[in-house]
Amino acid sequence: MRILGLDIGDKRIGVAISDELEIIATPLEVFNNDKKVKEKLQKLINEYKIKKIVVGIPYTLKGEVGIQAKKVINFVEDIVMSAGIEVDYIDERYTTKIPLKLLEKNSKSKIIDKFSASIILKDYLDSRKRKTKNYK
Repeated sequence: MRILGLDIGDKRIGVAISDELEIIATPLEVFNNDKKVKEKLQKLINEYKIKKIVVGIPYTLKGEVGIQAKKVINFVEDIVMSAGIEVDYIDERYTTKIPLKLLEKNSKSKIIDKFSASIILKDYLDSRKRKTKNYK
């Protein structure tokens, strides 16, 4: 099953995708968060036969739901859930800092959004493996 990872921002959405075995998270693309976003998301869901979407929630440093997290949750309720796909959330704090360290200072922010989405998805995939191992 393929899983889509989303890093939702006010202007752009970073997108990553898992492999069929749910091991690897690969940066896929970045698109504008505009009135065509629902159509673009549905196209990806159909093209890759997505069964689940993982969305990074930008909690505050204290782990609380702040203004930006509420925006993301509202986006998910309005746009993502209408696609009829299961949605999981994961804490995305610090996911932008990781790709920033990996990329040069002059890199375009679209690249960072795409890599942030892949980190969100990879964290989710790894957390599922840890839970499975703990039960064996």
